[in-house]
Amino acid sequence: MKILVLFSVVVALVAQAFGLGYHEDVGIPEAARIREAETRQLSSRIIGGMPSGYGDNPYLAGLIITLVSNQMSICSGTLVSQKKVLTAAQCWSDGYQQGRKVEVVLGETRLFYSYRREVTGISVHPSYTSKPISNDLAMLTLRYNVNYYSYLKPVTLPSPSDVNNTFAGIGAKVAGYGKTADWSPVGPQTDQQSVIVPVIDSWYECYYGLPQRPAYNTDKILCTSGANGFGTCGGDLGGPLVAPEHFNGTDVLIGVTSIQSNMGCQNGFATGYMRVTAYLSWIQRNL
Repeated sequence: MKILVLFSVVVALVAQAFGLGYHEDVGIPEAARIREAETRQLSSRIIGGMPSGYGDNPYLAGLIITLVSNQMSICSGTLVSQKKVLTAAQCWSDGYQQGRKVEVVLGETRLFYSYRREVTGISVHPSYTSKPISNDLAMLTLRYNVNYYSYLKPVTLPSPSDVNNTFAGIGAKVAGYGKTADWSPVGPQTDQQSVIVPVIDSWYECYYGLPQRPAYNTDKILCTSGANGFGTCGGDLGGPLVAPEHFNGTDVLIGVTSIQSNMGCQNGFATGYMRVTAYLSWIQRNL
């Protein structure tokens, strides 16, 4: 009996140290937090961010995920065509928890008290792995086409001329439904949040600045700095990183949020993204 108790304690400590996947560590508690906040007409989002004006991120999608365990989790995503939303594969299956149903919120500032769009299909990248994280992409298919408006339209994808562009050194914009500070009370704003973050130039700084080590693949990972406490946090997984006004005055999608810290979001860790230019052919095939 003592051995069994000791084993249970060790398992619990190991789980606490290494995490139990995105949904257990972040998505489920953040879903409960945001739902409670919206009930009180409050919300919680991007670390160091500012509330976005209505329509500033017309491509931003909020994902409400019902897991096989019947728990509820959240992620973010990006509208890329009339019926397609790009997100992280971890949002559907993080190696511990498996999704059963996904609903998408578009063109809204709130998640749980907004119109939800039905998802009829999910295509996970065939080479996706959660340990280590690699090829962390999934494409959601909506049941009905989205009608475009100024506040609701797809993001611009990189052009062929951008395939070799590292975007190093630019101020990129990240948007999402995650929280605004690690342990702060939920703030009074209800808008989506966004923040400008610098794209890291050095692969060494990127790789060793991440809270989790991804598969060592320099051409498929893009990083932004976590300096000054700015970056993504719980609920932002799967959301867009864009080069603002990069093509004809429009935002261009350059990354999908994938690698975040589960030890707090204001501790200076870099954030890792799936580099969109490395996956253009897969994205185009799944549009």
